[in-house]
Amino acid sequence: MASEIETLLEWQTRGMSARRAGIPKGANPLLHTEPANSAFCFAQWKLKFDAWLFGWSIEDSFAADDTPMAA
Repeated sequence: MASEIETLLEWQTRGMSARRAGIPKGANPLLHTEPANSAFCFAQWKLKFDAWLFGWSIEDSFAADDTPMAA
């Protein structure tokens, strides 16, 4: 099982890759899943959701053109 930091980095990388591929911010794949009804599951879902969004945003800030992608 991956550690929390490994999971965080994996989802940040996924977000960065999505931005490079032209996938909009609003297409975060975790928007299509719902966490189970437990605080732990929600926390894990939120960690991944936020990490993907952060990775996407980092890549967007370094985009070659200065036009941010729409959500």
